[in-house]
Amino acid sequence: MRFTNFILILLFGCGLAVAQETLLASAPTVSSPVAGIGPNPIVAIAEAPLVEPLVAPPTPRFQQMKNLIKLQITRAIDGKPYPSVQEWQPLTAKEKFRVFLHSTYSPRTFFNAALDEAGDRAKGRHLNREYETGARGVGQHYGINLATNETDVFFQRFLFPTLLRQDPRYFRNPDLPFFKRALYAMSRVLITRTDNGGQAFNSSRILSIAASRVVSDLYVPGERQGMHPIAACVSFTLMRDAGENLLHEFWPDVRRKFLHR
Repeated sequence: MRFTNFILILLFGCGLAVAQETLLASAPTVSSPVAGIGPNPIVAIAEAPLVEPLVAPPTPRFQQMKNLIKLQITRAIDGKPYPSVQEWQPLTAKEKFRVFLHSTYSPRTFFNAALDEAGDRAKGRHLNREYETGARGVGQHYGINLATNETDVFFQRFLFPTLLRQDPRYFRNPDLPFFKRALYAMSRVLITRTDNGGQAFNSSRILSIAASRVVSDLYVPGERQGMHPIAACVSFTLMRDAGENLLHEFWPDVRRKFLHR
């Protein structure tokens, strides 16, 4: 009797296993259509291949800055040369203001900020603990020097020339011999034209340097204040301007002779 029961239970279990295999074989798969419904959308989305969106990667800031610098260098090389003394015409206050606006974004302003940054590093000012270290510290120094130069441009190109009736522009003198021409270019930091066509001490330039230094003392951290730093700033800026006047005087000749432009 027990043997018979065992045989019956064994046959029942085998039949149940065969039935389950048959159901699984006949059942639709998850990706096959179910009667009247179609494929499972959730499974289809899950099994769909991943496609990256066709979005152009943003231009790195470094590349943008590189393009800006390249543009400024190109403008400085191919820019219109400074006028000659034969082309001089007096400026009105409105025209001097236009000169100031043009100078705010000229390559010379950005180049002067870079020169001032190099001068500060030579003097050890980059060791000031008020600034951060590394690339961020260099950026902070350059930003402050650029702000100081923009302030100087306002005083130099518009305010003091208007008040003192002096011309803020530089005029080339290509008819002079080489050495007299070089001396003329360097002397223009101390001598300028007046609105009536005469020559006078370039007080508008001296005052603009001093005024921009005084203003920068209000927001530049860790800077020495007083007459000695102002005098040092005036001396450095005048030497820098003398070198730039030499460049403005002779660059059109160099460009025409060697670059054929």
